Amino acid sequence: MTIWPKDNTAAKNAFYGNFKAPNWGNQFLIRIFAPYVMYYDKKPCTSGILVNKMCAPGMMAAFSEIWEACDHDQKKVDKTGASDYGGCYNPRPIRGSSNPSNHSWACAIDLAPATNGFNMKGTIPPLVVQAFKRQGARWGGDYKRKDSMHFEFVSP
Repeated sequence: MTIWPKDNTAAKNAFYGNFKAPNWGNQFLIRIFAPYVMYYDKKPCTSGILVNKMCAPGMMAAFSEIWEACDHDQKKVDKTGASDYGGCYNPRPIRGSSNPSNHSWACAIDLAPATNGFNMKGTIPPLVVQAFKRQGARWGGDYKRKDSMHFEFVSP
């Protein structure tokens, strides 16, 4: 398992590249495709998910584990919320802060946003949470300010 960078700007810039640098996107962003259909706003994500190449293997491993646990059945995956994509790369500040969100480095992903909003109890099942945690991702459902849709590839 990869050792993810500390959750601070210097460590993320060293590992994921500086998202503010010219040409950063060409160097670090790639498109990945889960082994099942992912949906954004209830439409299939036919162009894949734009992620940082450094965390792409971890995301793909989590997606593959979910696919296996759901017996390669799209309907079972859909019931977990793991196919309901809410976003990854989005250069913006953390809500209520001036610090950049981990989405700015494309090392965070949101799943099932409609039922896992900020400070909501959340509906993401343990199967999905554990698949990401086994790859070293942190889950927003464990945070003081709950963000159950959010998974990020950084270390505390």
